[in-house]
Amino acid sequence: MKMYELRDYQQKAHNATLAHMRETFKSGKFDPAYVSASVGAGKTLLIAFLTQQIMSRPGNSVLVLARQGELVEQNAEDAREIGVKLSIFSASLNQKSTYYPVIFGTEGTVSRSLDREFKDRSFTAILIDECHMLPWGDCLISEPETQYGKIIKHFNDVAKAQGKKPPLISGYTGSPYRGSDSIYGPFWKKQLTDISTYELINKGFLVPPVFGFGDEDHHYESLDKFKIKGGEGAEDFSSKELAAMGRAICKEQTKTQEIIQEVIERTKNRMGVMITCASKKHCEQVAECLPEGSWGIVTDSTPTKERRRILSDIKSNKIKYIIQIGCLTTGFNANTLDTSVILRKIGSLTLLIQLIGRVLRTLKPEHIESGLVKSDALVLDYTET
Repeated sequence: MKMYELRDYQQKAHNATLAHMRETFKSGKFDPAYVSASVGAGKTLLIAFLTQQIMSRPGNSVLVLARQGELVEQNAEDAREIGVKLSIFSASLNQKSTYYPVIFGTEGTVSRSLDREFKDRSFTAILIDECHMLPWGDCLISEPETQYGKIIKHFNDVAKAQGKKPPLISGYTGSPYRGSDSIYGPFWKKQLTDISTYELINKGFLVPPVFGFGDEDHHYESLDKFKIKGGEGAEDFSSKELAAMGRAICKEQTKTQEIIQEVIERTKNRMGVMITCASKKHCEQVAECLPEGSWGIVTDSTPTKERRRILSDIKSNKIKYIIQIGCLTTGFNANTLDTSVILRKIGSLTLLIQLIGRVLRTLKPEHIESGLVKSDALVLDYTET
C-alpha cells in the first residue's frame, strides 16, 4: 500500500465532496453533484480517496462507473494503491467479480447485468468518472433507454424496495459540457469545485499548450464544405458525416503527404505525437507517410489485445506516432505525448478539450531521470477547428 498526500487543490475538492455528502444525508435531498477537474488534476486519486472515506463506515458500499475498461483499470489501480479492497466488473478486462462491497465497473457490462449479479444489490454511493457522458435527460424519466439511465433507476428502485436511502451520486469530469452547454442543471444540481487547466499550468502540474496552424499549402480544401452544426462546439459530426469527411479527405492523398511531411519536420525534436483522423482509411494513408515502425493505429474496431500493445508502445516510446479517429479522448494517459495533430474538423467543444488535454500532462519522475524534457504541448490544427 502506498502513502499518498493530496495536493492543496485536491484536498479542497475532496473536502467539498465530503461536505456535500454529509449535507445530503442530513437533509435527505440526494441531489447528484459533480467535481469539475481538468486533465491532470488527479480525478482517479479523488475517486480513490472518496471511496476509502465512504468505506470507513461499516456497511457502506460503492459502485464506481466509467465507460471504458482502460479507465476502470486505471481508477481501480489508484484505489488499490491506497488500500481499498475492490472487485472489477468489466467484460473488456475479462473480470466480472462482485465479491467486495466496492465494485469498479464499465457502464455497459454493469447495465447488462442488472437482472443477474446486481438484481438485489444496493450501494451507498455511485461515483461516475467522465460524468459529462451521462445523458442526464434520460435519467430524469420513468423508463430510461440509455445504459446510465437504467443503472441509476435500477439502484434507486432496489434501495426503495429494501427500505434504504437512494445511492448518493457523484460525478467527475474535465469537460463539464454536453455539446457546448454546461451539464449543471436538472440532473447535476451542484458543481462542488472547479480545478481549471489554467490553475494547474500556473502551479506547474500541466505544461502550457502552444498552437500551430496549417497554411494555404497545408490545408484540406475539401473540409470547407463541412459546417459545424448549431453554435460553436455544440455537436460533433455524426458517423455518417465523418465517413463522408473521410472519403473527401482521402481523395486529397497528395495533400496528406505534404501535411505529414510538415508534421514530421515540426515534431522531429519532440516525443509522442497523437494524430486524429476522419476515417480508418485516412488513418492508413497517414501511416503510409510516416517512417516504418514508428506508428500504431487505434480505432473502435481495433482488437483489445492489439490496442493494449499499441498503447503500451506509445507509453514506452517504442513508437512515436499514435493515429486515431476519436477513441483515445478519455481513459488514456501517456505523459510523453507532447503533440496533438488535428486532421479532421471537430464540432464538439468537449472533444476538442479532451484532444488538447491528452498532451498537457507533465512527465513522470522516471522520465525526467532518464533525461526527457517536456516544457510545452504543441497542438497542430490543419482543419481550422
